[in-house]
Amino acid sequence: MADSKKTDWFRLDNAATIFPGQNTGEWSNIFRLSVELKDNIDPELLSAAVRNILPRFPSFDVRIRKGFFWYYFEKNPGGAPPVLPDINNPCHRVRFKENGGYLFRVYYHLNRISVDTFHSLADGHGAAVFVLSLAAEYLRLTGVSVSYNEFARCISDKPSGSELEDSFRKFADSNGKIKLGAEKCYHAGKNKLPKHTVNITSGIIRYSEFNALIKSLGVTATEYLAALLLDIHIKKQACEVKRQRNVCIQIPIDLRRRFDSDTLRNFTVCLRAVIDPNLGEYTFDELLGQVHHQLVLASDKKILNAMITSYLKAEQNPFLKVTPLFIKDFGVNVGFSRTAEQSTTALLTNLGAVSLPEDMKPYVEKLMFMPSPGLRNASRLGVATVNDKMVITFSDSFSETDVEREFFTHFIKRGIHVKIESNRY
Repeated sequence: MADSKKTDWFRLDNAATIFPGQNTGEWSNIFRLSVELKDNIDPELLSAAVRNILPRFPSFDVRIRKGFFWYYFEKNPGGAPPVLPDINNPCHRVRFKENGGYLFRVYYHLNRISVDTFHSLADGHGAAVFVLSLAAEYLRLTGVSVSYNEFARCISDKPSGSELEDSFRKFADSNGKIKLGAEKCYHAGKNKLPKHTVNITSGIIRYSEFNALIKSLGVTATEYLAALLLDIHIKKQACEVKRQRNVCIQIPIDLRRRFDSDTLRNFTVCLRAVIDPNLGEYTFDELLGQVHHQLVLASDKKILNAMITSYLKAEQNPFLKVTPLFIKDFGVNVGFSRTAEQSTTALLTNLGAVSLPEDMKPYVEKLMFMPSPGLRNASRLGVATVNDKMVITFSDSFSETDVEREFFTHFIKRGIHVKIESNRY
């Protein structure tokens, strides 16, 4: 259901359907967005801001329920989730009966507002709109005049049908076929941290400096960062083992601009930049070229349509439709435990440059985007840019830190200053 006049329940969108069955003690697909303001947070005002904005975002104002065949969302009668002091190890497992049944958690620490979101609710773009609208409303409650834009939505507006639609179902109409499986690849992690423990390392750089670099090379920020991850992991694998596997960077791509969508739910597919080290040594410039051409080809709208159509057809399989939910969950859990991240060396998700209302900019220090730590891949990066500050955040469930060290050292060698922040100290 995607009608703004009828928001008592929602079907999970196509991307969201897989996540409840993967929600286990070992792994839960949670990601974090944090907004740092100039002044310390008043938790009572933050709690009021959450209550004020929830009616504007009905796709967040839900709890998850089990049907006989599928999960679904229904309006949560709880009013709002609690606002909590922040924790050192975020993005831990969501439990559907805790937190008032809400699938997002709101935290505060000093001048920082953080929201951990279960991926079934939204992707990074949808969550960013929710979190920045929350920050804007909080600022208003402190007495600041803040206007509205595409990321800080007007909370007195009624949610539109386009914001609530399942864009996968709306736009999937291809006759093409896309192979959904992928081969095993190299993984860097060795020493696993205890369950629900995550090492977080953020590097903060000036986007204007980085942008001058990538413009001179004719590549995008995502292409440059993906090539850097490939370079580090290719060299790391060469030092560790004789048998060289493919190195693969998984890159979620926002489909909204390509398909003219305004949904605040999930509308993302994952592309892959892959290098076979057995073909020979690659210079960094060669890797930039490989990533650029691979992503340009994979981002063709016809190929993307074939991808989302293939995902939708898998969900609409007649046998799967009549399979009871507990069997679906068991199959997803077993399949994920055997194949989880086998085809991904590292994940790179770039929220891009987020625009703020002009009168909000002076009150915002930075924005952080952190994916959940992986089971197998030791490098999972989230990138967000606001007010010329680009924050690159590693979330890692392994104790090794050499990938992060090499990654940020690369920028220093290029003359770009990096400020490091971490929950390790």
